[in-house]
This record gives sequence, structure tokens and C-alpha cells, in this order.
Amino acid sequence: MDHDQLIDLTRRALKLARDKTTDLAPAQHMVDARDYTSVERHQLDTAMVMASPQLVGYVSELPSPGTYCTKTVMGRSVLLTRTSDGSVRAFENICLHRQAQVATGCGSARRFTCPYHAWTYDNTGRLVSLPGREGFPDVTPKSDGLTELPAAEYAGFLWVALEPGASLDVAAHLGPLAEELDSWGIGRWSPLGEKVLDCPINWKLAVDTFAENYHFATVHRQTFATIARSNCTVFDAHGPHHRLIFPLNGILDLDEVPEQQWNPLQNMVVIYALFPNIVLSVTIANGELFRIYPGDRPGRSITVHQNSTPLDVSDESVAAGAQSVFEYAHATVRDEDYRLVQSLQANLESGARDRLVFGRNEPGLQHRHISWAQAIEKGMTAAASVGAG
Repeated sequence: MDHDQLIDLTRRALKLARDKTTDLAPAQHMVDARDYTSVERHQLDTAMVMASPQLVGYVSELPSPGTYCTKTVMGRSVLLTRTSDGSVRAFENICLHRQAQVATGCGSARRFTCPYHAWTYDNTGRLVSLPGREGFPDVTPKSDGLTELPAAEYAGFLWVALEPGASLDVAAHLGPLAEELDSWGIGRWSPLGEKVLDCPINWKLAVDTFAENYHFATVHRQTFATIARSNCTVFDAHGPHHRLIFPLNGILDLDEVPEQQWNPLQNMVVIYALFPNIVLSVTIANGELFRIYPGDRPGRSITVHQNSTPLDVSDESVAAGAQSVFEYAHATVRDEDYRLVQSLQANLESGARDRLVFGRNEPGLQHRHISWAQAIEKGMTAAASVGAG
């Protein structure tokens, strides 16, 4: 994002803070409670997420040829490698033989050996060694190999498609937002690891917690509310994606500072919602990534939380400080947001009330749910058309 755009967003955020208001949607919006509880909707949600390009990490997780990382996406284990020519490849992390995982974690390796029977693959997915080959006359080393998945590095992030041979057009998926995301560089910052939250909440409830700051003054009174303003948000839609600006508490001090001296990222947090299940949070020192997936039933979701930093983590004290910030943010989401919405999930499943209301002051929430509903309707229409043909 260029400096002029940052300054313009800061002006908008400052005016909202000064006026003690927020960007508003045209009207309230109602959502059916069954969207969070019904098996039918859960199946449609899962299909929608599965069919979408999957942002699975930062390009900095594959810093050089010979490096690899593993990811779990919708219950599937995926192995990503950077090959000798610098390209990124992705494979189902499943041995051809008995379906054991051939790799775990992240690191450097040009060979991956199955821990069960030592079948070995190179980082282009080829089977290069098969002990007891006479027992497998139909398997041909160097022509058989791991099942490849479409993969790309784009806008600073790693992307895959979950079906072999599927189309993976990340440029079309992100549209004009790609350049803005890439300009931050957070995908090239130093990665700080990842943490997993397996929670008894619908995946949309998990996503909802990141779509507004109306709740800061109550849910995060002693945490995020000490840093950022509550119920004050700049909202911009970008197709099915959107961007939120959360002004920090000290933004009103800019009234006394000439614009040419403004440092925007000292006064706001930038939140991106990438359709359908990704949240990115950008601050002056952190680039957080939340990958939120439907679980095996409507009342379960998996959140993979990652963080990166532009700071020099070769300095032990700097690295420790960056890690403590990551721990703080993760604990706040886990212990405040997700713990609270577990009771919402229980109420939704009780059937006591059949609708939820999203206020005009929650345009991010409205946009998320409208985008999901439109995508599901489009998918159902396409499926019906194929069936009719």
C-alpha cells in the first residue's frame, strides 16, 4: 500500500474517531441461525471452501531451494517444497504404499522417506527408492510419485488447490487487491510459527470475531481495548474480500501533528478478510494470518494462527519480544473471543431464536455473510445447470 493511500485511510480513521462514529452499512442485516447449525449449510460451506484457492502460508516459509513445509488444510496433509529451480511444488503428503505421511514440520530436505517402509521421494515428488521392489511389479520408481497439487506463490503467500489438476488462478481470485497485499511484504517477513485452535464453534462464528471491533470495549476491555478504539472502523469492500481499519487509541493526537509527519501504522491496524476463510492483520511489527476451516460437523472449526515480523529475529531479545506478542494475541483470541462464542454456538443450536441481527455498524460482518450466501447460491445454480444438462 503506497504512502498516499495510507494517509487517506488515516484521514478517514481520524475523522471517525473525532466524530465518535464508524463506517455504516445502509441497513441492518438478518442471518438465519441455521446458517451456523444445519448439516446442509455445513456441507455447502465445506464445498465452497474446498473449491477456493487455499492460502496456506508465507513465502518466507520456503526461503531457498531445498526447503519444505507441511500444512494441514481441511483435514488433508499437504507437503510444499521449493525445488532447485526456485519453483514451489505441492503434493498430498501421503506415501503411495500405505498412506503414511512422508514429511512433518518444516525444514530443509531434498529427499523424503516414509517412516513406515522407507519409500523415498525427491522434492519434485518422484519416487526414487523402493526397498523390496520385487514385491511391487506395477510401481515404477522415477515415474511414479506423490500426487501433485496445483501450487503458486503470489502476493507474498503460498497457495494451493486441493484437487489434482484443478485450476488455481490466484490473480483472478484476488483481483486488484493482489498488488496491495504484496506491497506490505508480510509474506516475506520472518515467520514465527503457527498455533492451532480446535474449537466447538461453527467456522463462521470464528470468522465473525475478526469482522468488527464493536465488541472490543466489552470482550477485550483489559486487552485489545487498551490499544484500539471500540466501534470505530473504516470499511472498504473489494469484490468478495474486504479491508477494515481499526484506529488505535492515540489517533486523536494526530490533530496536533502535520500530515507530512504522520506515521500511519503507529495509529491503526489493517485487517483483510480474504474470501472465503482467511483473515490477515497488519501492524507496524506483525503480519498475522488466520486460516479458518469448517470442521467435521457444523459445531466445530479449526483455526490455524500464524505470525510474521519484519524485525531482526537473529537478535535473541528481539525474537523473544516478537514471540511474546504472538503469544499475547493468540491467548486473547483463544481465551476471550473463542471462549465467549462457544456459548453463542450453544444458543444457536438450542433453536431458541431463529435469526441473528448484524447492525449498520458491522459492515464487515454483513459483507462476509452476503459474499458467502452469493457464492453458495452461484454454486448451487451451476450445479443445477450441470444436472439439467
